[in-house]
Amino acid sequence: MEELKPWWTSKAIWTSLIGSAWGVAGTLGLLPEGLNQTDVLTVVLAITGIGGVVFRKTAKVRIG
Repeated sequence: MEELKPWWTSKAIWTSLIGSAWGVAGTLGLLPEGLNQTDVLTVVLAITGIGGVVFRKTAKVRIG
């Protein structure tokens, strides 16, 4: 039988959730004072997108 891990232990899932949270915060105007929304969201989404792919590719156990 194949080993499965709980979803909350997945770095790929957490990376996606963090990117989504920043996206929602930017949409609602909740970013910290003095930060340019477009620049912050571009950087955060790029990092989390790349991180999600890398973390998923290097995973040794499937999410169950």
